[in-house]
Amino acid sequence: MSDSNERSSIGGGYDIRLSPDLGEALKTLAEAVEHFAAAESIGGALPYRLNLVLDELVTNCITHSLRDVATPHLRMRLSRGGDAVAAEVEDNGDAFDPLTEAPQPDTNLEVEDRPIGGLGVYFVKEFADSVSYERSDGFNRIKMRMKLEADAGK
Repeated sequence: MSDSNERSSIGGGYDIRLSPDLGEALKTLAEAVEHFAAAESIGGALPYRLNLVLDELVTNCITHSLRDVATPHLRMRLSRGGDAVAAEVEDNGDAFDPLTEAPQPDTNLEVEDRPIGGLGVYFVKEFADSVSYERSDGFNRIKMRMKLEADAGK
């Protein structure tokens, strides 16, 4: 893992500070999800789905929220509680709730008629069993939970 990314294991979970460099952050994120899933014996499609939605959230943070921030802060937390995985993405960009403020994609359009992008938040809402946004102490926080049994059913 790169020096500009920090990871620590806390209480069976991970607390990861990500670089504002997109390529580096996504590599670290993928490695963290892989290690977390292995350590927690989480298999099937859930690690893939978890990585997909976190990839989308982190990409949005870096390309939109942190673009003009002098000292960017980007952090991801992963933990397992019983039958669910909890994840949180935190950044210090301008306040923005993607769950309510991002445009909704028209999934009824044919693929060739859709604009590029815009499906990230849609995937988060589809794959997470619960997702929420909060703005606190100058930070945007998106929290989500994915049930382990959802791995087989979704």
